[in-house]
Amino acid sequence: MGKMTASRVAQTLDISVQTLNNWYRWYLDTSLEKPKDMPPLPSFEQSHDRGIRYWDSNDIKKLEKFKEWLPKGRAGVMGDYTARFWGERGKRALKNKVTKNQ
Repeated sequence: MGKMTASRVAQTLDISVQTLNNWYRWYLDTSLEKPKDMPPLPSFEQSHDRGIRYWDSNDIKKLEKFKEWLPKGRAGVMGDYTARFWGERGKRALKNKVTKNQ
């Protein structure tokens, strides 16, 4: 199959490109502690910062494994991170979470 763009990868995994972006943003953020049992995300090729990203079609299995592993809901590991991109709704969610945990 060869190389796949973010759009094709997202379509294959039945996720949005934004979800794929969030996975990598969170995964590559070295300031965040990651779970020990987290499967690795495969690297991608990109000629420059704003260039098209390409994954090898053989990496789909690794991405599927990450998708299956990713805890969601209350047990989610990315909620605090992605909430900052939700606008006002995210700010309220983070504020409510802090209030509930006190």
